[in-house]
Amino acid sequence: MKEAPNNNYSFEAIDTSESGLKALSKFLSNTFKSSKFTSDYLDWMYNQNPVGGVVGFNAIFENKLAAHYALIPLEANYKNQKIKALLSLNTATGSMHQGQGLFTILANKTYMKCKDLGFDIVFGVANANSIHGFIKKLGWNYIDQLDTCISLTLPKKIEIEKLKHCLTLPLSNSTTKWRLSNPNCKYYKCNFGKINIVAKDINYFARSILKISQTNSDDTNFLMPKINFWVGISNSYSWKKGFLNGFKIPEFLKPSPLHLIYKNLSSEIDLNRRNIHFEAINFDAF
Repeated sequence: MKEAPNNNYSFEAIDTSESGLKALSKFLSNTFKSSKFTSDYLDWMYNQNPVGGVVGFNAIFENKLAAHYALIPLEANYKNQKIKALLSLNTATGSMHQGQGLFTILANKTYMKCKDLGFDIVFGVANANSIHGFIKKLGWNYIDQLDTCISLTLPKKIEIEKLKHCLTLPLSNSTTKWRLSNPNCKYYKCNFGKINIVAKDINYFARSILKISQTNSDDTNFLMPKINFWVGISNSYSWKKGFLNGFKIPEFLKPSPLHLIYKNLSSEIDLNRRNIHFEAINFDAF
């Protein structure tokens, strides 16, 4: 396979104008064979994020999109200090442009731009097909495989003190409002005593819990009994002890295990599964 692109490619910052997103919508829809990449969805993701706009580049061949790489800013704290973080999102190369090294070039250009902007770290959730490219070609670090847990109830206690020395990705009110306004999904919040959840229904029998947190309210909303699924890495609550019948799904039953990875940009943070709190609302595959 070729590792160096031929000279017919040019590289440009992502065009987030109406016409740019329309072209990108068509490209991503064709590349991923998915209907979710509408212009409204991309505008929501790339332009409306209150933490900041998208950072990334497109590869152009004969005035058409050939490849795309994008990061979006995240709110983050490390040992109770704010840091500037990003999430690696859409990585796409057109079928006619595979093997040209475009992914590596776009990624490195993006990381250089992020350093110039003062970002400290970038996170990603990779599957088995993509993780080796991030680690071997781009120097990412491996944290661990995300836990996938199943339960019939919610926790009765959250041990927030365990997050004191962890990297966390808290959401402000404005960011939460934006995050839950994803035009492709319908989310809801619900209180269960001192516990608040953000969730979305998978079907009539199951829901995905994106976020679990404490609340000062003692109100309990009616919550239709369903099987609860939670994906992430956390030490602040336990699915084994704090949840009725809660357990981790065995590896052989997972359709495609997800792996949490990171790359230091302007920091030297060392992360592992014991010093990070990460759950579905921080990525949710958008």
